[in-house]
Amino acid sequence: MGKNPPNITVIVPTFNRAQYLAECLDSILAQTLPAAQIIVINDGSKDRTKDICDSYRGKIEYYELNQVGKPSAINYGLKKAKGEYIWIFDDDDVALTEALERFVEPLEKNSAYGFSYSTFYFTSSGADGRIGPINFELRIPDLEARGFLIPLLEANFLGGAALFARAACYRAVGDFDPALLRSQDYEMAVRLARRFPGIRVAGPGTFHYRQHAGERGATQDRFAVDERKRKWLEYDQKFFCKFYQEFPLADYLPPGHSLDKKKRQALLQRLAIMSYKLLLPEVIKDLRELAATNDPAPISAEEYFIIREMMLRVPRHEAGAVYDHMEFFDEIRRLASASPVMRLVRTKFVRALLARFRNRLEFLQLPGTFWRIVRLYI
Repeated sequence: MGKNPPNITVIVPTFNRAQYLAECLDSILAQTLPAAQIIVINDGSKDRTKDICDSYRGKIEYYELNQVGKPSAINYGLKKAKGEYIWIFDDDDVALTEALERFVEPLEKNSAYGFSYSTFYFTSSGADGRIGPINFELRIPDLEARGFLIPLLEANFLGGAALFARAACYRAVGDFDPALLRSQDYEMAVRLARRFPGIRVAGPGTFHYRQHAGERGATQDRFAVDERKRKWLEYDQKFFCKFYQEFPLADYLPPGHSLDKKKRQALLQRLAIMSYKLLLPEVIKDLRELAATNDPAPISAEEYFIIREMMLRVPRHEAGAVYDHMEFFDEIRRLASASPVMRLVRTKFVRALLARFRNRLEFLQLPGTFWRIVRLYI
């Protein structure tokens, strides 16, 4: 890495997590490659957060805000950051000792990359409140065939501290959205991924993503742990509506594909992504635009893969899928009555529904599968 160590700033926004904060900070201070700057922003905590931070005087920079919300706290930290690299770290997570060294190495070797990213561990708290047994490791999807952006739009694999970026990249894409009290890391990851190439950190996870029963969210939107997935969906929907309006259709194609030749595939892909966020109005719009295309070619293997995934995938928010909404199947039937393209698409949805049944082998689902196929035609 050269004679001078890389200049890294770690930003830790915190709110009412005194019971986890010391272990979090200890893990950052124990790095084999020390951070040049550790910024802790206490966003109006009412517990012992300040006392915990006072015990780290001389090791951290400490700032207090008045419950402005996590994204605004991060923005404050970014303005105070002096490092060439930025790692934003949650107050209840625990870093593995070589995390910073592993994150920065590929960026130091190749200036073409704007950020690095890694897998991580979903880990429970132990009986003593410290980080405990690993439940499982995040699986990063295959990014070779479809590129980086499409899998990221389908589901966030760059959550929390999984992303480590150059400070210049954060400056280029702008502040975190203050309105996103949840999922602000996901929205920022998409913005970064659209502007800069990323490189995966080789090897296992770099940190423990703590699973615990404590409350989540800012004062403005506090909620219990069993509500967190519903909240992810609620905030994901906010910025995916914006993405739908702002992103060009070509963004929904793998690198190297031409929209002139692959518009139908791009529409199917955008439709699928919006379906994973349960944005039914946007899904219906894309079905109608798809029906209006004049592409008599048979459905390609890539297009069928998209359709099949729509019927098989269980979104992480666990609030259901487009499969559960009969108006989706009714709209396909209505459009197929006048659109040759939609008739081609309909046959592949029938095949995908049968694949869903075979894949799960749940005979109680057979009536539901049959009824959806009927709705596609009658």
